[in-house]
Amino acid sequence: MRTAMKRPWIIGITGGIASGKSAVTNFLENRGALALRADRIGHEILESPIVQTKLVRQFGQSIFSQDSKSIDRKRIAALVFGDTPQAIERRKSLEAITHPPIREKIRQELDKVLIAGTHPWVALDIPLLLESGWDKSCDAIWFVDSPYKDRLKRALARGWTQEHFDAREASQWSMEKKRSKATWVLSNEGNLGDLEPQIARALDAIGPVRLQS
Repeated sequence: MRTAMKRPWIIGITGGIASGKSAVTNFLENRGALALRADRIGHEILESPIVQTKLVRQFGQSIFSQDSKSIDRKRIAALVFGDTPQAIERRKSLEAITHPPIREKIRQELDKVLIAGTHPWVALDIPLLLESGWDKSCDAIWFVDSPYKDRLKRALARGWTQEHFDAREASQWSMEKKRSKATWVLSNEGNLGDLEPQIARALDAIGPVRLQS
């Protein structure tokens, strides 16, 4: 007789830039979830010689950092974020190169945990979760709601400029559209301690750990 295994609930984390998505993902990970972070996977993908060759062919050698050994993500961001026709076209080119390998890596990790049954939840921390259709793979969508002024303050503390922040924001769905797709809304007004009881209630709303035989 096979031992029953956990069939993890897949939770997609969405929200505005610097809204606290990583904090929510970290909390879930500490509770036993497998955390799949698209940004981290994206960093790994940018080290791929194949991807680097495609990016240089598309954007030129100027996208490399000063040591010419790695892609400078800030230089790419300056090219592709914004709502001008040129930025939108460049962003489409970037996504055509980087999204397929990122998607494949996430899919591989999802398949592993679904087969192994080792985690009660999977947290998908993907900046363009809804825009790229990952919500279709999720059992629940959590929207991390945080005021613009708080998110901007956090972004500035990370070394962003307001121009960069607003350009990135303009390239994504509006907060209202993201919120409308959510099955649960978490309010983050700056005190991370206030998030924990909200996350606990959201987990209770999802239901008990599922078993697969």
